[in-house]
Parts: sequence; C-alpha cells; structure tokens
Amino acid sequence: MTIRSLRGRNLVVAIVVGLVAVVGAGFLVGRPAWNGRCAAGFDEMPSKELGQLHSVPVDQVNVDDFPEAYRPNARRVLEVAKKPVAPLGAARDAVVVPHEYGVGSARLADSDDGNVRFVIGAGDLKGMATSGGIVQVDGETGRPAWGRGQAGYALGGGGLSDQFLLTHIPNDKAPRVAAVNTSNGDLAWCTKLGKDVETGWRPTFDSAAKGDALFTVRGSDSEEKSDRDVRLSRLDTGSGEVSWDVPVKGVIQADSVHLLGDQVLLNPLHTDMDDQTRARILTQEHDQPVRDRGALVARSVADGAASWTYRGPDERPWINNVVGTGKDVAVVISRRPVKDGNKPWSTETWMVGLDRTGKQLWKYDFKNQYDYDLSRSFLVTDDLVVSQEKDGEQNTSLLVARELATGEVRWRTRFEDGGPRLGSNASSVLGDSLLAASFTGGLIAVDLKTGALSNPLPGKNIGPVDGLVSDGRTVTIDVNGLFITFDRAF
Repeated sequence: MTIRSLRGRNLVVAIVVGLVAVVGAGFLVGRPAWNGRCAAGFDEMPSKELGQLHSVPVDQVNVDDFPEAYRPNARRVLEVAKKPVAPLGAARDAVVVPHEYGVGSARLADSDDGNVRFVIGAGDLKGMATSGGIVQVDGETGRPAWGRGQAGYALGGGGLSDQFLLTHIPNDKAPRVAAVNTSNGDLAWCTKLGKDVETGWRPTFDSAAKGDALFTVRGSDSEEKSDRDVRLSRLDTGSGEVSWDVPVKGVIQADSVHLLGDQVLLNPLHTDMDDQTRARILTQEHDQPVRDRGALVARSVADGAASWTYRGPDERPWINNVVGTGKDVAVVISRRPVKDGNKPWSTETWMVGLDRTGKQLWKYDFKNQYDYDLSRSFLVTDDLVVSQEKDGEQNTSLLVARELATGEVRWRTRFEDGGPRLGSNASSVLGDSLLAASFTGGLIAVDLKTGALSNPLPGKNIGPVDGLVSDGRTVTIDVNGLFITFDRAF
C-alpha cells in the first residue's frame, strides 16, 4: 500500500493507481447506507498491533532495538538531532518500529497538528491484493490514538481537515471510500462506488480532495464491451453522499486525478512506463484515435461536464502526465518514444504549463530525460515548479526552479550526487524552504528564493533518509524505522 498525502498547500488526497484492468461502466450504488459490508473492510486495528507504535523522548531511544548493522547510523542520527538548525526546531520525540529483514515495518503516511500517522503492514505491491492499515500516534501522549485496517487493491488515502480518508477495492468488489474521524478513529461514513466486478491487474482507482469535495476516478463496471469509459465522481466529504457520477467518454483507462481551480484533470496513463510500452500504445491498432490515447482530459468540478483536452506540445501523438498543480497552472510532462535505426529507444520529453482553460503558457525541452518514472523528480508549489535534472557531468545533478506562470528559471543548484528526492512523502515546503529527503545526503534544505543549500542536521553524515512528512507545526523524518519528530523553527 502506498499512501500519498499532499499536505498543506494543496489539501490533496492521492492514491496509487495503474492501467485500467476492470472493464465496463456502471452506476454508483450510494447510501442509504453505509452498512456493515462496506465498513467491514476498515475494521478497528487490534490493540496488540496498535501497541507496537508509540513515541518516547529522543534521549530514551534504545539503539539496541535496531538490527546490529543499523545501530551506528541510528546513534549518529540521534546525536545530530540534539542540535538541528532551521527550518527544524527541537527534536520532540521518536518512534522506533520493529524491523523485518532489516527494514522498518512501518512507513510515514502524514501528520496533522503534531499527530503522526503511519502505514503498517502491506507494501508497494502494485497490482496485488494487499492488507495493512493506518495508525495515528498522539503528539501529546505519545500513545497510539486509533488504527484502521484496509484490505484490497489500489489502497490509498490521506488527511483532509478533521478526517482521514481511506480507499480500496476489495477483491472482485466495487471500490470503497470511508472517512475516519481523526479525533477518535470512529468511521464517519462509508460509500460503495459502482457495481461488484472481477478485479483485474492494477485496477484504476484514484482520488483528489479539496474543501468539502472528493473526486474519484474508477474503472468502468459495465458488462457491455462497447461501454468501457472510466467514471468520474464527486462526493461530499462531510457525508459521503455522491453529488454526481459521469462517464468520461473516450477514456478507457486512467492513472490519476488532479485539481486545478474549477477543473478536474484526468491522466489517462501511468507514469512508470518504458519507451517500448509507450511506443506500443501510440502505434498499435485500436479504435481510439492515436492522439487521444495519451491526452489529458479536463472536466468541470461543478458537474463533471467536459471542458477541454490537451494532446501535447505539437500535432504528433504524446503521452501526457500532470506532475503537479499550483494556484492557476498545471505542470504537464509530455513524452513520446523515438527510434533511430538500430539504436535503442530514446524519449523526447517536454515540460509545459497549462492554465485552467487548457491554454499552453510555456514549454521547455528536456531532450531525452525522464524515460521512466516521474514520481520523484518534480514538486509544484503555488508559484514554482522544482525539477530534479541531469547535469551532463558525471555524478552530478541539478535542482532547477522555474516560475510557474512563465517557465523562466529562477535558480539552478548543482549536487555532487543524486540530490534530494521530490514528490510524495519525500519533501515538503516550509515557508521559503524546501525540505527534502536524500538517499546519500541525509536531509537537505533549499531556499526557494535563491536555491541556497543548508543542512538541517549538520555534522556527521546520517546516511539515507527514507521519507518525511510535515504539517507546518512539526516535521517527522524516517531513517530506516527511526521516526524523529521535530518542532518546526518558525
């Protein structure tokens, strides 16, 4: 299970998705009633499992709780955590989780008002049935406040105001969405979407939430082969009631949804395809026009009506993926495979900025970069897009910030290694600083105005940081199962 909770700036909930493998269309089987069958997939977690997660003061962490190979690194982290520098403040407490085969058995989900939430169980098993759950550790007491399990496909969720939304597709069943009251862990509501159908590989299911609205995309559940459009829905986050549910004509598979003002943006294809796969999609015989196969589709948040379609930076066929949205601009990566005789496939890649009407504001040629996954290479704020780029020199990389409105470069910063990871649960914006995890450089802070670098945990090399989450009040980092929470230095 992968949970991506895009905190603060976007209040977006996003769920790991894949190519549509569920066919058909359908109608939302709504409430009366979220009932036992809907809620059964989100059972309360047993107290024994909850008890594995609790925080203690940093100076009470027992390093012997780690596998022997990781103890030296844990000691270094605990030492430098005593005197962090901005944007980190004092180290508040730490959670140490059990290890399985040398790897921590929990991961960060998100945090809210000082409370930290963890994913336990499951794993990044795309296309496979998984099980696990969410546990919230209370920031005041250090004890687990509640836990809710999940079992199924396309597991996901994220925090929104005083709720935590959980989503999954039970095996051979319709998708479910449930809201957990974060104050006590009670289920506020549970909604079943569509009809029960056989679950295929990497079933489509993604969502994005803002304010009182949750937008979901799911695979069709129609039995008619000719009616394979995906379905887009809007739910009320307070009640779980369905406001509208519409088919997205001409789109038979979907990866994810993003919100841009009054528009819902639908990515048709997932981001981790190689060139050969993209080539098959853009050249194979199919009843769908080739230029529509990778087109980005926009729908109205008000009623789901069609708004516009973006097919790419020129008239050739492209596969387009939104990598983030700011206040008024969406950043899209457009890619197409290129074949030159007997040479290996290469990728033509452009980054473009689109406004709410689908108008292309600017574009930038990345040449042959980004031939595979995009999830750790881009971060979008209200006014910037930050990208992790190749430098052209061996063993170096660039972090580049561009103005969201114009595409103009604000700054470039060179790294002597792979640089920081961007994207979900690996980076966060705190005021004018970008805080990011790194596999080789520990924790990195970047001034978003100038690109200047600083080390929030100075001194010794603490090794890889596996992830971080922030709620504006606190920052929590994961160093192989040692989760340290810092108060933010304002």
